[in-house]
Amino acid sequence: MATNAMSVPGTGRAKLFSGWIVAGLLALHLVTLTVVHYVAGPMLGFSPASPDLIAATIVIGAAVVLALVVRDLGAADRRRRILAVLPRAHGRTVLTTVGGLAISQIPLAILALQGNTIWQMGTAEKLAIGKALAASGGASSIALVVATVVVAPMVEELLYRGYLLGALRERMPGFAAVLVSALLFVFVLHFEPANLVAALCLGLATGWCALRTGSLLPGIIVHMASNAFGLWYLSLAAG
Repeated sequence: MATNAMSVPGTGRAKLFSGWIVAGLLALHLVTLTVVHYVAGPMLGFSPASPDLIAATIVIGAAVVLALVVRDLGAADRRRRILAVLPRAHGRTVLTTVGGLAISQIPLAILALQGNTIWQMGTAEKLAIGKALAASGGASSIALVVATVVVAPMVEELLYRGYLLGALRERMPGFAAVLVSALLFVFVLHFEPANLVAALCLGLATGWCALRTGSLLPGIIVHMASNAFGLWYLSLAAG
C-alpha cells in the first residue's frame, strides 16, 4: 500500500502512516488473541471454552491495540480520518444504524425461520461456550458479556472500520473499500466456516454505517447489538 500522513501530538510534523503499519496492527491483534487463548490460557489450566479465558483474551487483545494507538487517537485530525468521531444527530444516522442492524442479522433471521441457528452448525467448541455461559453465573458471565458485547466491538471497529477502512477508502472507491475491509474482517478475525456469511454481513453492515455517517459509533452499536443477540442465541442453542 501507499503511505499517508499520520499526525502525532507533540511532534509538530506529520509522520508516515503506511498500510504496513495497519497490517501490523491487525496481525498483532490476531497473534495476541491466538497466543493468549490457545497457548497461555491452556498452559494455566483454562479450557478454550472457559468464559474467563475468552473474556481475558478479548480484554488483553484490546489492551495491546489501545496501548499502541492511544497517542495517535489524541490527534483531532487523525480521529477524523479514522472516523473516531461522533456522528451528526439527525435522521440519516438513525436510519443508517437501523439498516445496518437489519443487514447484520440477515443470516441469523434466515436460519431462525428454518428452525436452526448458526451455532448449531458451528464447532463443538462454540457449543461448549454456550453451555458454559448458560451454566455459569456471577463474575464469569458478566466478564464474558462485557468483553464480547462491549470491548470486542469497540476494538474491532476501531481496527477494521477505523484504521483499515480509513486507509482503504483513500486508495479505492467506497464500496470496494467496505468490501475489502469486510472480507479481511472475516478471513483474518472470524474465519469459521459456519459463520462466514454472518461475519461478512456484519462487516458489510458496519462498514456501510461508517461511510454513510462518517463515524464509527453507528457501526459499534450494530456490532454490539449483533454480538449481544448472538451470545444470547448461543446460550439458548446450547441449553
